[in-house]
Amino acid sequence: MKKLDVCEIKVLNRTLQEQIKLVKSLILDIENGRIDTAYVQTMIEMNKNEILKIHKKKFKYWQGKNGNWNTYFPKENVEPPYGRLVSKVDQERLDKAIIDYYIKEDKTVIVPTFRQMYEKWRETKDLELSDNSILRYDSDYKRFFENSDFENLPMNQINENTIKKFMLETIRDKKLCREACKKMFSCIKNTVKCARIEKVVTDNPVEFLELKQFTRHCEEKEKQAEEQVFNDNELLLIQEGLHELYGDKPEFMPQYGVEMSLLTGMRVGEIAALKWEDVHDDYILIHTSIKHNRLKNEFHVGATKTKKSRQFPMCDEIRDLLKRIRTVQEEYGCVSEFIFTNGRGSYINSQRISDCMKRLTNYLGIHGGGITALRKTINSNLRRNGVPVTIVASMLGHTEEVNNKYYTYDTSNLSEKQKIIKDRNSKVTSLVG
Repeated sequence: MKKLDVCEIKVLNRTLQEQIKLVKSLILDIENGRIDTAYVQTMIEMNKNEILKIHKKKFKYWQGKNGNWNTYFPKENVEPPYGRLVSKVDQERLDKAIIDYYIKEDKTVIVPTFRQMYEKWRETKDLELSDNSILRYDSDYKRFFENSDFENLPMNQINENTIKKFMLETIRDKKLCREACKKMFSCIKNTVKCARIEKVVTDNPVEFLELKQFTRHCEEKEKQAEEQVFNDNELLLIQEGLHELYGDKPEFMPQYGVEMSLLTGMRVGEIAALKWEDVHDDYILIHTSIKHNRLKNEFHVGATKTKKSRQFPMCDEIRDLLKRIRTVQEEYGCVSEFIFTNGRGSYINSQRISDCMKRLTNYLGIHGGGITALRKTINSNLRRNGVPVTIVASMLGHTEEVNNKYYTYDTSNLSEKQKIIKDRNSKVTSLVG
C-alpha cells in the first residue's frame, strides 16, 4: 500500500468527515421516530460502507496468517497507513469496530434541522390532538415547508432574517391568505420554542417578529356576502330542486337532510346523527353528531361540536318533513332508530348530505356555499327580523361572538333597503316644518 501525500490525506479526511456527519444526522432521524426507518437505515448502511472505503484508502487493512483481520486506527504522531494496531477475529467485527471508532470519536455536534426539530415538537403536540387535527397539521407542514431549503436548515442557522425571507417568499409564491400565514408563523414559533426547551439553541429568532409584519402581504380570499348566504330566490330554487329530487328517488335520505338544514340551520353531522327518540312534541334534542376521522376515513357517533346539547324548537314545517320521512321509510321498509338512515339500520354519514347539497347547487347554477351557507342564512334571516343574538346563537349551537363574526350577513334586498332609507329620511325632513 503506497503512502499518501498530504493533499490526498486532506481530501480523504474531508470526505470522511462529511460521511460521519451524514451518518450521525441519519441516526438522529431514526431516533426522532417520524420518518421511514427502513429507508434511513438503508442510507446509513450505504454511508457506513463509504466510511470503510475511505478508511481502507488511508490505512492498511488485511487478514493475518492466524485468520484474524487487522487494520490501523489513527494515532498521534504516526502518519497513515500506520497507526494504532487493531485486530479482530473476523472481518465483520473489524468493520464494526472501524465504524464505531469514527462515529464515537467524532466530536462534531449535529444540530437538528428545522424539520427534525418540528417533528420533535410534534411528538408531544400530537398527544393532545385528535386524528383530524394531526392530519391538518401534517397537511400544513407539507404546504408550507416540505421540499424547501428552510426545512433543511440547522436550527442554529435560523435567525430573524432567514425567517422573514422564507415567510415573505412563501406568502408571495403560494399566495397565502391571512389565516394560512398565521398557521405557518405558529409552526415556526412552536418549533423554535421546542429547540430552546431542548437547549438546541439559546437565542430566540422570533422574539422581535410579529404576525402583522407578514399578514399585510397576504392575499385576502374572503368571499362576498352574496356567496356566504342564500337569498330568497335561491332558497326558493333549492326547495323546488328538492321536490324534483323527491319525485325521482323518494327513498334517498340525503335530500331530506338538506331540507332539515334549510329549516333548522343544524350542522350536517348533527342532522345525520338524529334519532326518532330525539324528536319531542315541542322540540328536537340535539346532543350527538357524526364525526369523520379523516386520518382513518372512519365515521362514528360522538358529541356535538361544542360538547353541549340544545333544544331546537318544533314547528309545523319540521313536523311535516319528519312525517314525510317516516312515511317513505315505512313504504320502503327501511325504518331505523336513525331518522336519516342508510337503509341498513344505521345512519348515513354526514358527507353524503353535504355532497347532495353540492350537486343540487351545481345543478341549479347557484353558488356552492353548501350546508354552512344554509346555517348562515337562517341565522341572518332571524337577526334581520330582530331576534336577539343570544337566542339565535343558542338555537344554532355557538357563541354570540362566533355568531356576530362568522354567521351574520345582510340578507335584505334592495326594496327593503329603499324602504328603510325612505322611512328614515321622511322622519328627518319632517323635522323642518
